[in-house]
Amino acid sequence: MTILRDISFLWSMLHIVALFLLFFEPRYSWRTTMLAGFAGASALLCVNVMAMYRLGHGIIMSIAFFSCTIPTMLLFFLLSKYRDGRFFFLFCLTDTICFWLLQLTNFLDRLTGDTYVVMLISRLAAFPVVELLFWRYLRRPYRELQSKLENAWWLFAAIGGTYYLLIMFTSVPVGAPMPDAAGLARILLVMLLMPLTYLTIFRSLWRQMQISENTRQMELQKREYNAICRKMELGRIYRHDMRHHLVILEGMLRQEDSAGAQEYIRQLTGKMSSLNRAAWCANTAVNAVLSGYIGQAEECGCQVSAEVGIPEELPYGEMDLCIVLANTLENAIHACREAPEGERQIELRLELTDNRRISFSLVNACPRPVRFSADGLPAAPAKEGHGLGLQSVRSVADRYGGLLQCRWEEGRFYTQMVLFPPSP
Repeated sequence: MTILRDISFLWSMLHIVALFLLFFEPRYSWRTTMLAGFAGASALLCVNVMAMYRLGHGIIMSIAFFSCTIPTMLLFFLLSKYRDGRFFFLFCLTDTICFWLLQLTNFLDRLTGDTYVVMLISRLAAFPVVELLFWRYLRRPYRELQSKLENAWWLFAAIGGTYYLLIMFTSVPVGAPMPDAAGLARILLVMLLMPLTYLTIFRSLWRQMQISENTRQMELQKREYNAICRKMELGRIYRHDMRHHLVILEGMLRQEDSAGAQEYIRQLTGKMSSLNRAAWCANTAVNAVLSGYIGQAEECGCQVSAEVGIPEELPYGEMDLCIVLANTLENAIHACREAPEGERQIELRLELTDNRRISFSLVNACPRPVRFSADGLPAAPAKEGHGLGLQSVRSVADRYGGLLQCRWEEGRFYTQMVLFPPSP
């Protein structure tokens, strides 16, 4: 029956890499990453299989840190987009989760007769189920956390590394005798504490990201408030000087200089019109984001066309809609900067429809062609300077069961999204 044990081991080895790649952000293309990862994993697998047959199956848990962990970590560190605490935390996270499953299935097999049948069946089922759950519920939020947060990862990586060492030292290899009651209690406590700690870490990271988003929102509102104060001060000055403007106009008319008077009026009208505050919609938070980013776009020489129909009260979270607008408009401004002056255009359409759906469309100049990955979002956005933040937009669309589509055509980038109202 040792063949069942060996098959379960090989199956587990493959899925340790698969679970890691679910969250991994590569530095190079996925094709290059997969080829390098497959070649490295195959070589390591061969080495460990040879060690297993020469030294016995139990030796694997004893030398896994040197024969699997270190070489794999170095390989994917070279291929990783993030070469800081984010990489090491992810590496420890996926490895400890897989070792947790290995230990659990090992104990289940021990309880049912130590025949390796339960071990094989449980591992064949457990790894795909865990990967499916992580793909559906954790992958996108986690990748969003990676892209938006840069701090605190080293501390969490140290926690993950500590759990890695605890599992390595407390685990019971296949074929080794079971520990006494005290030893078994220590193992069970480590296995119980590990998922609780990871859940606490994820909650902490998510709250930190929300605080960051709230801070950015407050900064936009502060910027808009300062702009309003400046315009109010200019308005006060213009109103104070209006008597002088009227005297000048009266003098021109007495001299029958109608052309000069008309030109003076045009200049004065232009200055006064700049004092008008653009009220894009009735919702204060959305209006703050639009005012801030549309103002940035106009300062960069972009011609902005915006049609916004958003009421004061929304059936959606204001922060979610602000995340969509902030990220997409920021990307549009970055892309327009690469376009020649006169071709920098942004067209925005945003409305709450009669059936309470949010309809969003953004078209902007984008002279550089954009490659797309399998998930429909721009590939390698950090290198191309376009597409940053679209993972956050995708997360908002998923939260409301919405649709998000991005495409590039003839020097223009199209972002379209529909959000469906949450259930009451």
